[in-house]
Amino acid sequence: MRAANLTFLLGAVALWSAGGVLAHEGGLDANGCHYDRAHGNQYHCHRNVPPNPDRNAPVKKSRENICHDKKSPNYRQLKYFVSYRTMAACVTSGGEEQMSTSGGLSGH
Repeated sequence: MRAANLTFLLGAVALWSAGGVLAHEGGLDANGCHYDRAHGNQYHCHRNVPPNPDRNAPVKKSRENICHDKKSPNYRQLKYFVSYRTMAACVTSGGEEQMSTSGGLSGH
């Protein structure tokens, strides 16, 4: 009887602790990040990934969820990003367009 109680307790603890893992949404993007729809659609990261080798991507979405084109002052410094062919594709993915130093959107 005692072994059965211990088995039940260990099983309950295993299911309870796995709940957070099982409740986690979707896969991670190339940045090791995803949108957490359960918590206000926030973009956050779970793992470190190597720098993206596509240094000349037309548009780069940073780990901060900002879309940078080649006109962006931060474009050349980005090491960890997801590549996009266009700014529209990056923004459609959920990224925000980088604001230029003049206060307007870059490219406008």
